[in-house]
Amino acid sequence: MSGPVIDVHVHLTPPDITGGRDSFLDGEGAWTDLYRDPRARMVTTCDLLAMMDEEGVDKALVMGFPWSNEDTARKHNEWLLEQTEKHPGRLYPLASFDILAPWARRHAEDMLEAGMFGLGELALYDRGFGEDELEILADLGSMCREHDRVLLMHVNEPIGHQYPGKAPLEIGQIDALVRRCQGVKLILAHFGGGLPLLAALKKEVKEYLANVRFDTAAMPFLYNPAALPMAFKVLEPKHFFLGTDFPLLKPSRYRKYLIEAGLDEDVINQIMGGAAAEFLGF
Repeated sequence: MSGPVIDVHVHLTPPDITGGRDSFLDGEGAWTDLYRDPRARMVTTCDLLAMMDEEGVDKALVMGFPWSNEDTARKHNEWLLEQTEKHPGRLYPLASFDILAPWARRHAEDMLEAGMFGLGELALYDRGFGEDELEILADLGSMCREHDRVLLMHVNEPIGHQYPGKAPLEIGQIDALVRRCQGVKLILAHFGGGLPLLAALKKEVKEYLANVRFDTAAMPFLYNPAALPMAFKVLEPKHFFLGTDFPLLKPSRYRKYLIEAGLDEDVINQIMGGAAAEFLGF
């Protein structure tokens, strides 16, 4: 394998939260369904760096959770900043928080000014994107555009089986988000909820996806490997980034998935890191 390996979707958690998660999860939102089960892993910096060394990952975008408690969100995000300062060139922090909280905009501005690489993984797990939600997300996207930072957004496929963390999203709502975030360095998690597969339906969809990127998070669980070659009929490989959702899966599992999709080595190398390096300015 040649070229950099860059993981744009990793969840990293402070030791005090990993050691006492229940007390932090109490009173939080629907996203906590993902972590109520003690078998759902939370990892801290040593775990991540060990995985990166083992798997040959050069850089990772690290993020927390959409806390609705302001103190917890600030503590988690500031801890991420500290970790990336200790490991420059390897870890790049994104600020996560409850976008519907009354303090959300101020917190986003504080975190961007403090040096965050962007905002993410921003998520709503109990609702779709209505007009109010889209207005908030467009405002946060504008902040990222003004600061020249990344916005990584959780979206998921609107059909198929239900699972913890699956929001009641409609593909039209994801489309509306993209339209309102033109000019933003936007990464849509989880294959963009299948939006790349719809780009062939309308010429204008391909055009306004020009600056949008999609990560592979959880794709081995959600999509037949044929989904990527189908998407490549309309969008170039540069639109797709490795996102592991670690500790959900490791990069090697995604590489296996890309091989199962019948992709050649050059395309696999682009997805594993080459495309992200160019897009993110590494």
